Amino acid sequence: ADAGTLRLHREPLSAGELLAQVAAAHRVAADAAGVVLVTEADPAVWLDADPVRMRQVLGNLVSNALRHTPAEGTVTLRARRDGTDAVLTVADTGSGIAAEDLPHVFERFWRAEKSRSRRTGGSGLGLPIVRQLLAAHGGTAHATSESGEGAVFTLRLPATRAPGEEP
Repeated sequence: ADAGTLRLHREPLSAGELLAQVAAAHRVAADAAGVVLVTEADPAVWLDADPVRMRQVLGNLVSNALRHTPAEGTVTLRARRDGTDAVLTVADTGSGIAAEDLPHVFERFWRAEKSRSRRTGGSGLGLPIVRQLLAAHGGTAHATSESGEGAVFTLRLPATRAPGEEP
């Protein structure tokens, strides 16, 4: 992606189906953690996107949300339309991100918990990969949070029409 050689295999993609696939892939982990995984999608939201890459993007966000959400918490995946954009969000009721850390979450190798290493807390590459893949799709990624109140990651991408839908 950094070299500009990332190939995307775009196709019409239902945002609702995408969220359902990602939720299904993470259901066992959510159940084991005692976290409720919820999807809410407007069926009219469609993307012209690479389904494998979008599952990777959302999978990174859901994995992070599950890691930072305590038992009896909730991780919610949503899809809605906003003008010409499809807006996908992953929100959790977890520990949140401190205000001073929020500007850095998409930086490579950066971790909010300084005590974590690759062995204990991942590579620090998940969110930079999310941002790169969104940019390759002509979209953006943004995070909001209040410490102790959970986090919301918002992805904005160009929306498209459903196959066969009249202009």
